[in-house]
Order: sequence, then C-alpha cells, then structure tokens
Amino acid sequence: MNKYFYILSIVILIVSCGKEVEIFKPTTKLENILKNEKLGKVYYEFRKENIYLTLGIDTVKSFKKFVAQTSIKELISLTECDRPVVRCIAFKALLEKDYPEIKKILYRHKYDEETVEEFHGNCIRMNIPVKIYMLNILRPFASYKNKEYLEMEKDFMEN
Repeated sequence: MNKYFYILSIVILIVSCGKEVEIFKPTTKLENILKNEKLGKVYYEFRKENIYLTLGIDTVKSFKKFVAQTSIKELISLTECDRPVVRCIAFKALLEKDYPEIKKILYRHKYDEETVEEFHGNCIRMNIPVKIYMLNILRPFASYKNKEYLEMEKDFMEN
C-alpha cells in the first residue's frame, strides 16, 4: 500500500511541477497610456497629491475626482500598466465605478506578483503583491458569510 502511495505522490509532484503558471506581464508602458492628454492631466493631478498607495484612498477628494474624470476603458488600460501601483489605483477606481466585470480583472492579475507599498496611517508600511492588494480591497464589499466571495477567494489563492 505504501508503495502505491509513494508512486502516486511522485506522479502528482511531477505533474504539478510541469504545470506552467501564467505570470502576469504588463502590456503597456505608463508613458504610452498617458499620451492621451486628458487622461494624462487627470492622472498627474491625482498623483501629485497622492504619491503613495494608502488605506482609505477612496475617501480622498482627489481620488474621487480621478474616478469621476476617467472612463472604464481608460481605467482598464491602466490595469495593464507596467507600474504596479498604477494597476492597483486603477483597480480601486474600477471598483468605485461598480465595474460589473471586476472579477475578470482580478483573475487577469491572479499571478501578478510584483509588490506595492501600502501605507496604513503614518507609521505602518506593508509590501504586498498586486494580486493580494486587489483581493483585499474586494473584501469589504463581500460579507464573510458570502459563499460566492469565499469560494472566489479560495479559487484565487490556489495555484
């Protein structure tokens, strides 16, 4: 019996090691996205006042203005940006706009391992992968009793 268990374990290990993981690769450089003059202006006005990614950014007046003045299409393009903090800001803005396909964007970033610094107040700084930031900001919108969210979180965290 033990012999079969070891053989099965080795087969599972070989199969799982050979499995290719789709690592997220940004498709656009920020400079190219911001060639759109309107988007560039709105983005720079927002970033001038918000250098860091902070907890509670959704309550900041300049973020609300950024959300109001950007389109869904522009925000989606920003989620493909080569700069991880920009991807996070765009994802948060899409969430604020109640983008109905937010889970699709989340799953696009399932293997987005680049890290961002998120500041909590004046003294706590956390380095977290983009994918975890995105998953975490969805959490307040889902009750822990919400089975759909819990299943999505479990599926998202599995490799």
